[in-house]
Amino acid sequence: MDLDTFWQIISDTRADTADESERADALTEHLVGLTPGEIADFDRHYEEQKVRSCTWLLWGAGYLVKGGCSEDGFDYFRDWLIGAGRTLFEQALADPDSLAELLSPDQGELEAGDLGYAAGQAYQQSTGEELPDNGITFGSPTGEPWEDDDLAALLPRLSARFAE
Repeated sequence: MDLDTFWQIISDTRADTADESERADALTEHLVGLTPGEIADFDRHYEEQKVRSCTWLLWGAGYLVKGGCSEDGFDYFRDWLIGAGRTLFEQALADPDSLAELLSPDQGELEAGDLGYAAGQAYQQSTGEELPDNGITFGSPTGEPWEDDDLAALLPRLSARFAE
C-alpha cells in the first residue's frame, strides 16, 4: 500500500460517518477486508503521519483550539488531524496557525484516539494475532518548546480566535 492509498482509505471511511467513534468503526471494518500485509502497511503509514505531526508548534495549536492539551490530548488531536483527511492534515503541518480558518470554536473535542487502534483491531480480527511492531518509535516533538505566553506571537490567528 502506498501513501495515496492510505489517504484514500481515510477519506473513504470518513465520508458516511457522523462522529469519531463511527469513523473508527468504519475504518476498522474497511481494514478487515484487506490482507494482513496491507493492514500492516496502513499501520506503518498511520504511525509515520503521527511522527510527522509531532511538533511543538502543532501542539501549541492543539493547546489553543482545545483550551489546553496534555500529552495524551496532543496524541488524540493528531489522530483527529489524520482522520480529518490529507488536505487538512498537510495544511496544519505546513502552517498550524491556518487552523484558525479551518476550525470553529464549537468544533467539538478534536480528538479521535480510537482511529489509532483501528489497524491493530482489524489485524486481530483478520488473523487472530497481534499486529506486528512496525518499528516506528516516537520521540520528543520537533521544533522549539513554547510557554503559554509565547503562543500569541507564534500562532496569532489561533490565539485571536481561540485563546481565553
